[in-house]
Amino acid sequence: MNLVWRRTCAVAALLLGITLGLWIAFGAPHEWDGALGLLRLALGMVTLVLISGGAWLMFPATAQNTIPTPGPLDL
Repeated sequence: MNLVWRRTCAVAALLLGITLGLWIAFGAPHEWDGALGLLRLALGMVTLVLISGGAWLMFPATAQNTIPTPGPLDL
């Protein structure tokens, strides 16, 4: 995936996750119970997945074309 598209998707996922999280915390009706309470819980989990997925897209675990850094005992 191209770096520009990857970072664009990351920013979009982060903003969507933060917006959804703020809506759940401050805007959603707090008297939801039963099935709607489970929906609210599911939306909270989706928020966590969106934010962590956006961070993963922004900073992938494996970097390409990197030079290994020397350790403290390497001379």
